Amino acid sequence: MTTPNPAAFVDAVHAHLAGKEQQFNYDALLHTFLDNERFHRWARLVDRHRPVQGARFLSSGCGMGGSLLAYHDAGAASVTGVEVDPEYVHMAGLRVGELPTGQVVQVDADPPLPFDDASFDLIESMDVVEHVPDPRTYLADLRRVLAPGGVILLVTPNRLWPVEQHLGIAGPPWLPIGLADAVFDGLARLPWLDADRRFRYARLRGMRTQNMSLLRLRNLADDLGMHLTTLLRDPDDEDFPLPADHPRSEALYAHPRGKFLAPVRTLAVLLQHR
Repeated sequence: MTTPNPAAFVDAVHAHLAGKEQQFNYDALLHTFLDNERFHRWARLVDRHRPVQGARFLSSGCGMGGSLLAYHDAGAASVTGVEVDPEYVHMAGLRVGELPTGQVVQVDADPPLPFDDASFDLIESMDVVEHVPDPRTYLADLRRVLAPGGVILLVTPNRLWPVEQHLGIAGPPWLPIGLADAVFDGLARLPWLDADRRFRYARLRGMRTQNMSLLRLRNLADDLGMHLTTLLRDPDDEDFPLPADHPRSEALYAHPRGKFLAPVRTLAVLLQHR
């Protein structure tokens, strides 16, 4: 049975987005905040590699807590979310407030997490590592709280895909962060651009601190003594959580060496203790 969003949470989402109805990504934001199905898809995928039933689950950067409901529904023994944004902490708390084994904790942007070593069997880090100041320190702390035999699901935009996916802007992932911020901040000031484009360009500054590639993730995993497994789409699997890339990109991504050059949109990997 799928746990529904509590009415108080739905009301809070609409209040959170009030006044943004004309913003270019309003519908996408509303769907992102309220949707639970994509998180259930991730839970089903992770379950193939490490059973969710009875696991202690942590979502690092839980946003509005959708994955906490999904892993609860999949049989996790407990679901914990951490967030730095106090508003998201409040919203996620509304979403899981009725779960007896659910909690949302506000944390500092910098490690360490307020948990003992080996506290969790499953850890999710979805669209977080590209925003942290030091990805090695961040991943090392996730490794610390991961129990033996557990897995970390890490999902992040691929820098080889040329579009900055948070804002739908072509170009930034292929540029150094500071240069991209400066260039698009300047473009946002051009008066002849339409308002929507100027809004997107102005929002880029500070959006990311890292451009992540599979090679960089592999090197970080090696440095931390972790095994990295790429999650590949089965062409017959309609339940895979990510949208399909071009068939040639997916074929290259499935190649042992070619995967480091594949311009797929999103990287999804599992990290485990060696």
